[in-house]
Amino acid sequence: MFTGRNDIEKLKNSLLHLNHALRKLNPKVKNAVQIRQSVVTEWLKEKDLSTVQYMAGHRYVSSTERYQTTNLEDLKEALNKHHPLNKQ
Repeated sequence: MFTGRNDIEKLKNSLLHLNHALRKLNPKVKNAVQIRQSVVTEWLKEKDLSTVQYMAGHRYVSSTERYQTTNLEDLKEALNKHHPLNKQ
């Protein structure tokens, strides 16, 4: 697809306005990459690795694997629930 210089400037301007609107809704939002990373991470909590790889458009599974994180809060909750010294 070929676009003229004006089309590129319009796209940049639209993305800039979108980014500002997102920051007004949630000041913690830095940019669209952060949102994409959050979405892929959430998908990995619900779906298998190959499905998320396809959904994210990653060619290599290693690109998807880097989004796999251990949820620290889940680990803390499990530790508190099952640790023998926390039994009440």
